[in-house]
Amino acid sequence: MTRVLHATTELFPWVKTGGLADVTAALPEALAQIGVDARTVVPGFPAITSALENASPVYEAAGLFGTAWMRVLYGFLPGRKTSVYVIDAPALFQRPGNPYSHPHGGDWNDNLLRFAMLGWVAAKLAAGELDRQWRPDVLHIHDWHPALAHAYLTETWPPVKTVFTIHNIDYPGRFPPHDYGRLGLAHWLAAPYGPLEFFGDLCFLKAGMLLAHRVTTVSPTYAEEISRGKHGGGLDAVVRSREDRLVGILNGVDYGTWDPRHDTYLPATYYQDDLTGKIVCQARLRQHFSLADDNTGPVFIVVSRLNWQKGLDMVVDATEALVAAGAQLVVVGSGDGHLEWQFRQLQQRFPRQVGVHIGYSEPLAHLSMAGGDALLMPSRHEPCGLTQLYAKRYGTLPVVQSVGGLADTVDHHSGFTFDEHFTSLSDVVQHVVHVHRDKTRWRQMMMTAMNQNFGWESSAYEYLRLYRELQG
Repeated sequence: MTRVLHATTELFPWVKTGGLADVTAALPEALAQIGVDARTVVPGFPAITSALENASPVYEAAGLFGTAWMRVLYGFLPGRKTSVYVIDAPALFQRPGNPYSHPHGGDWNDNLLRFAMLGWVAAKLAAGELDRQWRPDVLHIHDWHPALAHAYLTETWPPVKTVFTIHNIDYPGRFPPHDYGRLGLAHWLAAPYGPLEFFGDLCFLKAGMLLAHRVTTVSPTYAEEISRGKHGGGLDAVVRSREDRLVGILNGVDYGTWDPRHDTYLPATYYQDDLTGKIVCQARLRQHFSLADDNTGPVFIVVSRLNWQKGLDMVVDATEALVAAGAQLVVVGSGDGHLEWQFRQLQQRFPRQVGVHIGYSEPLAHLSMAGGDALLMPSRHEPCGLTQLYAKRYGTLPVVQSVGGLADTVDHHSGFTFDEHFTSLSDVVQHVVHVHRDKTRWRQMMMTAMNQNFGWESSAYEYLRLYRELQG
């Protein structure tokens, strides 16, 4: 049996700021379904430590990375078959706010040490030095936060096989070098042109790419984009240097959580052969936002972080045309303050056509997926995207820009695609409204979307093949 240790900062539903949490929650479980012994190591954030069950310490120490005391706990989280190692280091992880920044905004000033701790623990677990009862065949690192594990493994013998997955290259984990001496790493790793050095700073993501045995990212098209400089974030040359070890594996969807046939957040469930429940959900969505209930046009939804990368400024610009075409808009999300203000202004201007919820709400996200007709997701770049996959299962047709994972998962049979350099979102919205009037065509597209399977099984087998290549 192949043994794999995953390292991450986020795990749905306990800690989530984006799609990373969904992936790292679902992938180990999917691997377990096909016979992999998968475990996960995560920081002991408050929600994690309070939920941990049947915990027992496997390691304790004092003084690591400036902490008076820390320990590594082994246990389980409710509803999960795969086990977890939790880094119980209160001085580093028992804090308010999200995993990376304090409640008043701005990153924690000791994030270098906090996530170096995660990398160190992941490396030592992978090397069999903390838990003498279990050692993985492969260490799978997710994004920059635990990527320093590769640096801590450089002197381990025999070598620990590693896979490094880039979930979003725009977040490289870049820090000034003045605290490097506190990390306990060799000087050469951060010397000029070393694997950690990046224009005078330390870059966790660069180290992960250069030191891992295999590098993956979350869709085939995104792998192509980041290696060609289109969305490489200045690291495209590093990506190209590992091109022979780079593969794009599409993320999957946890249909145990996202499926209208058994979604407990919905006022009524439904499936392909009976869409009555979707009508009920749309009525409830309109009621929640006090939208006109006699509207015959489509309900467009946005469930997203509100920022430029997600293309939400294009949605702002297209809203007047959307309303003029007889459609409605529901927005659920938060992010850029100016975009939040613009959406609130649109809600005030069109109170019966535009509904806005600033902030994330899991129940409202599910209701929007079920109650919407079309999802607006005009991202300027998107590593994979999960929202468009959720929307498809709910019969809500994605309207996406043809980039990254969106290009890999949406076509004209199951949604709408465009390129902002050639077509405005306003024109696309009006086309969607026109297609929506043709009920036969719209239903055919819905059926195509709902019947597509983006579950984790296929992706899990691709990862298993990668792990076995490394073992071989």
